[in-house]
Amino acid sequence: MDIIYASMISDLKKATSLKDHPFRYFTLATVDPGGVPKLRTMVLRNVDEQLNLTVYTDRRSEKVQHLENSDMVSLLFYDTARLLQITMHAKANMITDDRVLNTIWNTISPNARKDYTTELPPGKEIKDPSNIEYLNHKNYFLAVSLVPEQIEYLRLKRPNHIRALFKKQGKDWSGSFLVP
Repeated sequence: MDIIYASMISDLKKATSLKDHPFRYFTLATVDPGGVPKLRTMVLRNVDEQLNLTVYTDRRSEKVQHLENSDMVSLLFYDTARLLQITMHAKANMITDDRVLNTIWNTISPNARKDYTTELPPGKEIKDPSNIEYLNHKNYFLAVSLVPEQIEYLRLKRPNHIRALFKKQGKDWSGSFLVP
């Protein structure tokens, strides 16, 4: 069980720095105020020692409204080469400390910063995608910490698939095998 847990942590940490790692891009699910699940692809930006994951977004995005309504999210990571799936249930915490946000902002390349400086909010209808207006001295950058409470590991392989469930208990994780 410890080997599986350690390999998950290693994969998630590698995904933050290796652009071609299969876990770099993952699916995040939120629920809109009407109870409809919404999915989108996110970029994994950081994983700390407590296994908190960090993602970036535009504070005007629809997902932020969802998180204000319900802070529980689901994450899906999938590696097609290894037939490895990791799912998580997590609590989303929006990072509001301006010092922390500014520190992160200063690590983002100028080209990538454009994603958070559009005049119009994400999802707004436009006539021409090549004619988006950007703000020069204002941004809508927001970092979100995803704090996992439960992680499920599924590795499809022969002769036996391996499925395990990890639950957070205080600051520690306990794991058990499941029938695949």
